[in-house]
Amino acid sequence: MHVKWPMWRYLVLLLPAADSKGDESCWMDGVSWETCCAAKYGPEGNQGCWDGDFTFERCCIDAEPAEVPPELTTVGAYPDCSHRGVVLRHGGQNAIFADLSRYGHTGCFLNSCKLTDKFAAVDASVCSRACSEVEECSHWTFGQQYGVKTCFLRKSDAGRAFLPHWISGTADCAPARLPHGWVALRTAKCEALRACDAGKGEHCPDVEAAMNTWMFAIDHLKHAFKGRVDQDTWSHIERIGTESANFRAGLHSEYRPSDKDFPRIVYNNRLIFNHLEEALSSQPQGEAREEDASLPNPLRFGKLCGKTSCFEL
Repeated sequence: MHVKWPMWRYLVLLLPAADSKGDESCWMDGVSWETCCAAKYGPEGNQGCWDGDFTFERCCIDAEPAEVPPELTTVGAYPDCSHRGVVLRHGGQNAIFADLSRYGHTGCFLNSCKLTDKFAAVDASVCSRACSEVEECSHWTFGQQYGVKTCFLRKSDAGRAFLPHWISGTADCAPARLPHGWVALRTAKCEALRACDAGKGEHCPDVEAAMNTWMFAIDHLKHAFKGRVDQDTWSHIERIGTESANFRAGLHSEYRPSDKDFPRIVYNNRLIFNHLEEALSSQPQGEAREEDASLPNPLRFGKLCGKTSCFEL
């Protein structure tokens, strides 16, 4: 069915039906919530209904829902603990804004994933993992918005509403946490990153992606050893982190690093990881499966992170 709005709809506002839902000003001339928003039309409703000011978000999501879902709880393991058919709206107060560039590179607030409450994600498991790893996040919600599967992070579930095709959960409703030492070592030893040890070339054409992958590994290395090694070892870990971050930042500055800087930094990174490999191997181990969409590229595929996010495919 394709709903056509007559031109006079924009001139005359008829009284909505008594049983209308969403924004009542959307429903007139025989057009109703059921003809535009029912679950059978998919995650963004009947596309024939939307034009100009008439959008799925405005017309289909109740501004003041008559029935609100109960508070979200975590019962069982992921994904059974998630709540299907529930969306968590921002409502002007429930969003958190954080650096989510590790998890997403598109679909962010004002096109900046460095300070955002949302990002495009291929699967709800990426969203739930992000929430479990971001300190400020207490709840997550995932669904399709403007044709894009999108993750939103929340600091409460106060914006609860029923909405087909959406899924939400608490920060505890997420795939099993990844041991930091295991992530650091597996990332450093992945085939794609090892191919960059010799520097930029046919097997390592993207030094920015390679350095972003090193930074991901070093961040987990820091978490694995913070407060557990002597000051001299810790200073080496911090130094390789700083040098890697400076190199990556320099790629977008006026004075770019030289081609000789990359292999030097990679050599130092590898030196520290090799020195700590035995200690990393003795820490708790994780499990990586290619079908697990919640895992970043180095763990899931043995490939590099993207230029920004470690989930860029």
